Amino acid sequence: MQINFYDFQNIYIEEKFRVHKNTQKILSKIEGNPKVSYIEDVNDFIKSLPVVYSPEERSKNLLLTGIRGEILRRCPGSSGHICCNYYVINLYVGCPLGCSYCILQSYLNQNVTIINVDIENIFYEVEKIVTENPDKIYRIGTGELGDSLVYDYLTEYSLEFINFFANFKNCLFEFKTKTNFIDNILQKESPGNIIIGFSVNPELIVKNDEVFANTFEERLIAAKKLVEKNYKIALHFDPIINIKDSTNEYAYVIEKIFSYISPNDVAWISLGTFRYTPNLKNMVEYNYQGSKILFDEFVECRDKKFRYFKKIRLKLYEQVVTNLKNFSKDLLIYLCMESPAVWEESLGFLPYEEKKIDLLFKNAIKR
Repeated sequence: MQINFYDFQNIYIEEKFRVHKNTQKILSKIEGNPKVSYIEDVNDFIKSLPVVYSPEERSKNLLLTGIRGEILRRCPGSSGHICCNYYVINLYVGCPLGCSYCILQSYLNQNVTIINVDIENIFYEVEKIVTENPDKIYRIGTGELGDSLVYDYLTEYSLEFINFFANFKNCLFEFKTKTNFIDNILQKESPGNIIIGFSVNPELIVKNDEVFANTFEERLIAAKKLVEKNYKIALHFDPIINIKDSTNEYAYVIEKIFSYISPNDVAWISLGTFRYTPNLKNMVEYNYQGSKILFDEFVECRDKKFRYFKKIRLKLYEQVVTNLKNFSKDLLIYLCMESPAVWEESLGFLPYEEKKIDLLFKNAIKR
C-alpha cells in the first residue's frame, strides 16, 4: 500500500528555528498546503496536544524543533537481557510506517511527529565525545524512535551524516530502515564505516504487519544498489514472528537475500523474537485489529516484557541461524534483548566484555 508520507496537515515550527537552513529545506519539499504555525515553548506545546494512539493520525502533524536532552544515548536495553552496546541519536521522533508490532505506539502518544533540525548541534556534541575517547569504538544509529530514512527526502540528513562520520574511524554509523529511500546515499561512495540496516521478514509479515513499508524485494534491490557503491549492509530479523511453516518461510527469506547480495557484503545480523509490554498489547489490539501477532502463547520475562516461551524462541533462532550459517560461517550474528541462557544456547557464546563486542563489530565491516 502506497501513502504519501510528506502530506502533512499541520506544521509547527519552534520560533528560534524559523529561518534555520534545515527548516527552510524541509518546507520547500513538503507537498500540499499545510497550515504552518510558530511556537515559543515546545514543552508547553507538546503538553497541550491531545493524546492520540494512531500512528497514522500522529504522522499528519509535523513539529520542527531542536534536539533535547542527551544527544548520544546508550540504547536502553532491557533489564536482565544482554545489550549489544549500541548508541542512538534521535533525529526523528515518530514514524509513519505503521508496523503493527512497533514498540513506539506504546509510549509515543503526542499528536505530532518530530524532526530535529539542529544537526550542527548534534555533530558538535558527538565530535566532542568521540574525540575525547579515541580508543573506544562507537556503534551509532538513528533508528530507535523513527525510521532512519523515511523522511530523508525532506531532510537530506543522510548526506550530512555520511560526510560527518567519514572523519571518525572509531565510529560505525548505521541507518536502519524498512524503506528503499536511498537516493541521497547513492550520491556518495561509502567512506567505509557507514552501514545501511534493513529489517527483513517473510512477505506474509510485510504484507500484513508492515503495510506502509516497502516490500521485502524492494529493500533487497536497494541493498544491492548500495553494495555496488561499496556500502556494507546490516540485516535485522527483528521481530521474528512464530508464523505457520516458519522454518521454510525464513529459509526462503535468507535464500532470497543472498540471491541479491553476498555474505561478504553483510556487516552484521541481529535476531530478536517478537516481544511486547502490556501497553503495546493494548495498542496492537486498538490500532491493528486484524493482526494475528498476538495469537500465540507468551510468558512474562524479568524485564516485564512478554516473549514466546524459551523453547519456541530457541527453535526460531536455531532455524534462522542454521540457514544463515549454510551461506557463511563467518557472518556476525547477535541477539537483541535476549537472556544470557538463550544467547549461549543459540549462538554458543556470551558477549560480556564491552571491548570485545565493539571489536567484533569493527572487524565485521573489514571482511
